[in-house]
Amino acid sequence: MYTKRNILLGLVTLLTILALAGCNLPQNQNAGPTTDPNALYTQAAMTVAAQLTQNAAGTLVVVPSATLPASWPTYTVAAPTAVPPTPIPPTPAPPTATLLPPTATTVPIPCDRASFVQDVTFPDNTEVAAGTTFVKTWRLKNNGSCTWTSGYAFVFDNGDAMGAPASSTLTTGTVPPGGTIDISVTLKAPSTTGTYRAEFKLRNAAGATFGIGDLADKTFWVQIKVVVPNTPTVTPTSTPVVFLAFDFVTRGPDAQWRNGSTTLPWGDPPEDSAGVAADLASSKLDDGKTYSKILATYPQRITDGIIQGTYPSYTIQAGDHFRTILGLREDCGTAKVRYQLRYLEGANDVLLGDWLESCDNNVINVDLDLSALAGKTVQFVLIVKTEGVWDDDIAQWVFPRIVR
Repeated sequence: MYTKRNILLGLVTLLTILALAGCNLPQNQNAGPTTDPNALYTQAAMTVAAQLTQNAAGTLVVVPSATLPASWPTYTVAAPTAVPPTPIPPTPAPPTATLLPPTATTVPIPCDRASFVQDVTFPDNTEVAAGTTFVKTWRLKNNGSCTWTSGYAFVFDNGDAMGAPASSTLTTGTVPPGGTIDISVTLKAPSTTGTYRAEFKLRNAAGATFGIGDLADKTFWVQIKVVVPNTPTVTPTSTPVVFLAFDFVTRGPDAQWRNGSTTLPWGDPPEDSAGVAADLASSKLDDGKTYSKILATYPQRITDGIIQGTYPSYTIQAGDHFRTILGLREDCGTAKVRYQLRYLEGANDVLLGDWLESCDNNVINVDLDLSALAGKTVQFVLIVKTEGVWDDDIAQWVFPRIVR
């Protein structure tokens, strides 16, 4: 790269060479007019100045050789080398923010907490005959972190007590977290018609009460409607009725109950899929009426399930009549069952009556004259069979009896 100092130095050198060359040149006497050396110097200086000016602007100037004496040396001036610009590194992109997933926070489960599972008996607004005793059963789940023990109790909280105790032992065993338990309490319907509600909570071994719900502060309850029942009456026929000869409800515990393969206990167990034989103070049937003194016979919960009860021996008298009302419990869906009354006499198994009842908002009134069997000692057998698939086949006999 040329600098001003280098160019000036070159100019001085050039002028010196020219001066020396002029002194040594031979004189040509025959030559034409002599060129003035000062003019040559002036022309050379102007040429060099022009080159300086052009180089300052970055342009290469070439002086034609015709403007210089033939005896002068020729110099080649190289064009300035272009210096490439220094590359500028790219600006790095800012780092991308990485979102971290939120950290899960473990919420501790309270020690004592319960949740309602279902009403096992007497769902809300069940009609109950005035003054009758009934057993209400709930199914609750322990959804807390502590095990319920015999130190736990369920307590009456508020509402219409209906004879409920202030507190009762919750369990004689244990109910671990996640376990369920059926809680029962014996109550008595008030003598006045209306809607009544009793609310309950649980109590731990330390005496602190708790209930159901997310905050374990809600009650569970029983709510009934007390009504005046339609009680079947004994009316005279051609043979005057004298007295009640045999009560199938009262004698229910004396019968031998079984399904198609095994014997059954009397009463309403917590697990009733095998079949149920029990007495009820009252029940509302699919005709919309509430009846008292019910023999409940629920067949085994399988296709073509059965339940039957064989009663102690009875000697039939002249004028005896078998009477009852047959019906399914309300909200019976597509239920259909077959009722039968049979008797055993020695090796004989005799069918006395057969009735098919479906959920059709009606009941069946039965009045069967037994006079033709007078003098026979027999064992009556009550049978209920599911017609096909089991579907709410809650079969009930209203006050089945023999009157005379």
